[in-house]
Amino acid sequence: MKILLAIDPNAKAARTALRLSSILHAELTVLFVHDASWNEYLGSDWLSGSNSRGAFLEYVRDDEAQEDARTQIVFKAMSGSAAYRWKSVTGRVTDEILREAAQGYDLLIMSNPFRRGLEVVRDAVEVVARRSPCDLVLVRPGEGSEPASEA
Repeated sequence: MKILLAIDPNAKAARTALRLSSILHAELTVLFVHDASWNEYLGSDWLSGSNSRGAFLEYVRDDEAQEDARTQIVFKAMSGSAAYRWKSVTGRVTDEILREAAQGYDLLIMSNPFRRGLEVVRDAVEVVARRSPCDLVLVRPGEGSEPASEA
């Protein structure tokens, strides 16, 4: 069995994925998506021809890389000796989750609501639930649940 965790700041979803992969003796892959949709989100406006837009997009890329590194460190500490594979990709978050889920996974685990990149202003859960090629487990944030990037 193969489990995919689409990781975001919800530590409860990360713990759920680790627990299920242990119980089911499943192979766990953790997917961190660097959101590359900022360019389309910003659109063409007065910033398009200025250095501000380019500097902002560079800032976002750097921030995504730092968040990926922080989240990897926290997840590694959280996972203890559990085996998992970390995968970092760049693209529109929902597209990349669905693309990876189509690679033979039996179960996709993600937070509800999902908070990664621009998905904080979109309905990622609805998009993924409608199009997921495998079973989907949605994990609500728990009472006092610390962010996975700070757990």
